[in-house]
Amino acid sequence: MLRLLKIEIAKNKSYRTFWILIGIYFTFLLVTTLSGMEALKWLAAKGAELGDFDIMKVPLYHFPDIWQNLTFVAQYFRFLIGIFVIISITNEFSYKTIRQNVIDGLSRADFITSKVLFIIGFSLIATVVVLFIGLGMGSVYSPASEMKYMFTHINFVGAFFIATLNYLLLVMTIALIVKRAGLAIVILIIYPAFEWMLKIPLPFNLEYLTEYLPYSALANLIDIPFPKYVFMEIRDAVEIKNVLINLAWAPILVFIGYKSIANKNLS
Repeated sequence: MLRLLKIEIAKNKSYRTFWILIGIYFTFLLVTTLSGMEALKWLAAKGAELGDFDIMKVPLYHFPDIWQNLTFVAQYFRFLIGIFVIISITNEFSYKTIRQNVIDGLSRADFITSKVLFIIGFSLIATVVVLFIGLGMGSVYSPASEMKYMFTHINFVGAFFIATLNYLLLVMTIALIVKRAGLAIVILIIYPAFEWMLKIPLPFNLEYLTEYLPYSALANLIDIPFPKYVFMEIRDAVEIKNVLINLAWAPILVFIGYKSIANKNLS
């Protein structure tokens, strides 16, 4: 497996688009997640209010709130990496690289495995970055830095990894089926709306079934945390049901991606 990962890294390390999108991704991730206090200061200067609550006391970076706040925001930058995954995979078909790989002895299963390993590796790196941002910002701003507070709700970091992984596996599957970058990006953009539209013909008591679809499942892992600061009830924990649904989808998405090229002519 290490050999397959090295092959995938070798394909991408000299690819300029890879470094541009990776750079933009981590720049946005760092700037956005590190600038929360500046955003609160700006809102306070503009006169924003939360009733009688001092907006500067919103515990964005306090343990344990930071883990849900941080991972919820960070997950939305994965679209940039999704674009790269699409370009990377569709280029394999456009330039017939996959065909040459198969001729050179790389099986189609090996091809899929190399893509999956790359996606797992990137998801891990992104998760580690988010983890260190959380520990760093929480240590600076949180009034409670004891270990029991620091690691309470840290399972949101694990949920972030699963959500990032499944999102990129979904992107990979779309790219393998469509094989055209432009169309795949369009499908990626509209796919969440497609899952939502599936609710329309369903009876009210069956609408919950759409929560088992791949995008809805990964979106359900981390609920929006900010309404709690205006005293609205939210789901402030990672539900095991959503974790299990996503863990079930991961191999299914890989299998669908593999079957889309298993018996197809690659010429």
